[in-house]
Amino acid sequence: MSTTTSTSHVNRHSLLRSIALGGMIIGVTQVIIQEWFVFSVLSNNPFITVLQYIASGVLGIAAFGGGIGTALLGVLFHFFISVVIAGVFILSADRIPLLRRYAFPGALVYGLGVFIVLNFIVIPLSKAPPLPASTLSVPLLTEITIDHILIIGLTLGFIVRRNANPNAWVSKTRFPWWMRSKEQSSCQQQKTSETGTRLEALS
Repeated sequence: MSTTTSTSHVNRHSLLRSIALGGMIIGVTQVIIQEWFVFSVLSNNPFITVLQYIASGVLGIAAFGGGIGTALLGVLFHFFISVVIAGVFILSADRIPLLRRYAFPGALVYGLGVFIVLNFIVIPLSKAPPLPASTLSVPLLTEITIDHILIIGLTLGFIVRRNANPNAWVSKTRFPWWMRSKEQSSCQQQKTSETGTRLEALS
């Protein structure tokens, strides 16, 4: 009973760490690529205005008059959404074997789904004002779609694949590639020695 409870506790903490990691990676990457480079640099918008637009989903037009405060609130909202996005997929994969088996294809499709839900359901239903027509151009929409698919898909696919086979991950990352074969050989010799010692003890 206690062993089962302990295992469940460890698994829960592992999932929470994975969700936090996935949310942070997605959040940071999208802030740099999508919010700063695409919406600010390429679209010629002040970066603070881009962040305020995120906050306007809750605050409405008032967000654009709040200065740095509402911009930081936009960053907070952005990372909260990123963690939720990561949590939905990682928790689903923990319960659905098919998602663990096909982690990367499933995560890439999930990234496309996130783009559709956010841009065609969540944002229109929020208090955020409509985006200007230039933001809705086909090339820009294509770029944003690809960003969602790759950033969310590759990040969550990698995390779910790692969680599905943690021992393989540890064995690959514990030693540099040039030491791996030597270490594997050493481990094999140790296992052989331990097996021989047990056989001698039994005889």
